Amino acid sequence: MEPNDPQLRELLREWRTPQISSSLEERVLGARQSWWSFLFHGYVRVPIPVVYCLIALMIFAGWRMSARSTPSVPCVADCNHAVAGAC
Repeated sequence: MEPNDPQLRELLREWRTPQISSSLEERVLGARQSWWSFLFHGYVRVPIPVVYCLIALMIFAGWRMSARSTPSVPCVADCNHAVAGAC
């Protein structure tokens, strides 16, 4: 078969696709769900490496948030008063 076969080209021009029944379309595509139903029952497929990167990013962000120390602030109030419970 040649790439520019005139007989094949003519045959493809004459060929018509068969009509698709609505029952076949419903079986293949399924019933349409509303967008709010998708929020509760839907899913999104994500490649495993992306999931691992997101987990690592969350662990790193949690570590950075927990490792933060509060900056030391000098006492601006009158600190000459006695502290309760001090000996």
